[in-house]
This record gives sequence, structure tokens and C-alpha cells, in this order.
Amino acid sequence: MGVSDNRGSGMGAKSADDILGAEYDWLAGDDEGHVALFSTAGGGYAPDAFLRDTDAYVAAIEAVLARPATTTARFAPVLAAKCENTWKLAAERGLFAYDADIDGGPYRMVAAPEVAIDLGHLPEAAVDVIRRQTFPRLRFVDLSTLSGQALQQGC
Repeated sequence: MGVSDNRGSGMGAKSADDILGAEYDWLAGDDEGHVALFSTAGGGYAPDAFLRDTDAYVAAIEAVLARPATTTARFAPVLAAKCENTWKLAAERGLFAYDADIDGGPYRMVAAPEVAIDLGHLPEAAVDVIRRQTFPRLRFVDLSTLSGQALQQGC
């Protein structure tokens, strides 16, 4: 549900096997300088840059979500009142949000901002990790679905 088990974990580097079955969130940039939040749902593809330093991604996501909303979400799922809707919060801060499938299926866009934020308008902690994971041939605004293979190839 866009709520990551990796918040405050203090674990740093992980392997793909370490995160299998648990929800982890990571950030990436695209060709236009826009940003997306990816939630693994326990089975989604996780890039090596994220796995090498999961704590940095936790801090980056927390820094983004701590900022005030800058736009509205064009769409986002409705969750139970007791659940924090990280995807909607991300979209309200200008990020696209994707959720994977527990069985390793593709990432599907679950929330989108009315106005996407540019990388340069994010906190430095976020900019640092996003520069580690950028997909120069992708445009989030055009992609409702992203397979793990497409993310691995950056196209």
C-alpha cells in the first residue's frame, strides 16, 4: 500500500532476496527530470542502486514527504482511513507513483500529479539518490505500466 517496511530499518545494503516478500519504496528520475516513487509490493524489480543503499532511499522519501504539497493528485487509490496513502502524498508533491505486484508483475501507475515537479525542486537527499537511478529513455508521464525488464534496460 505504498507504506514501506524499509523506513528506519538501519540496514543499508540489501540483496534482491533480502527484500523479497516485503514492501520497499525507491525513487527514480526520467528523461524529462521528473520523479517517480516505486513500491515493490514484495515482488517488484528493485535496481542495484537502491539495493546498495536502502537507507539513503528511506531518508530521501521521508524528506520528500515531509515537504508541503505543491499540487493535487490527478488520481490516486482510496485507502482505508487508518492507512497512510504514500502514493497520494507523493503525487501531491509532484511525483508519479507506481506499485508492483507481489508475484513480480509489472509496475502500474497508481497516482500522478497534476503538475510534475522537476528534480531540482526536491530536497538534496532526494536529488542525490535520484541521480543514482535515472532512466534516460523513459518518460513517466507516458507510461502507465513498466515491466522489470523495461526498468532494467531503461527503455
